[in-house]
This record gives sequence, C-alpha cells and structure tokens, in this order.
Amino acid sequence: MDAELRELLSQTITHAAPDGTYSDRGQPNFGSATSYACLIEPAKGEEIVRGAAGEERAARWHIFVDASAQLSPEGKLTLPSGYDPQTPPIWSSQPFYDETGAVHHVEITVGG
Repeated sequence: MDAELRELLSQTITHAAPDGTYSDRGQPNFGSATSYACLIEPAKGEEIVRGAAGEERAARWHIFVDASAQLSPEGKLTLPSGYDPQTPPIWSSQPFYDETGAVHHVEITVGG
C-alpha cells in the first residue's frame, strides 16, 4: 500500500486467530492478538452480505486493513473504543490484490 493511502488508516483494530483448541464449554480459544492499522466505514443503508455458508446477513461496518495476510473470519476482532459492539462478528474477510499480484489490503465486513 502506498504512503498516501496508508495515511488514511488512522484507526487500529486487533485480530486474534483461533488456536484450534476449545474451552470446557466448547468455545474456541484464540492465539495472541495482532494490531492492524485500518479505516472503519459504516455500511451504506441496509447492506446485505453473504456469509461463508451462503446465509444473508446485515453489514454494519467495512474495515479496510493494511495487511498482507488473510484475516480469519473465525478470529476474534476488537474495534477501537466507542464502537458498539466492540467485538462484532466477522461476516467476511477478503484480500484485494495490486497489479503485481501481491495483497494490497484486506476488507473485513462485520455485523453488530
């Protein structure tokens, strides 16, 4: 991502991928969280997105992340303070590529 676009990423999120283990109540455990610079924008109107299983869900925010790795939709996402909910469910996570085929940024769509 070029420097001019990176300047727009004025917010920070954290993401922790599932570590493959589960609590005694069957809830997934997560590894260490990593911080990412991002831009959070509200979804437009009543925007509907499709989940991994094809279900329709209402989008609340789109998060543009300067990241070269795909962020797991099964992971735990934490938004900056002031967002409600602060740990929304991830509906989708999609990389976008530049002209060389490298990941330019990742767009995460969340509900809430």
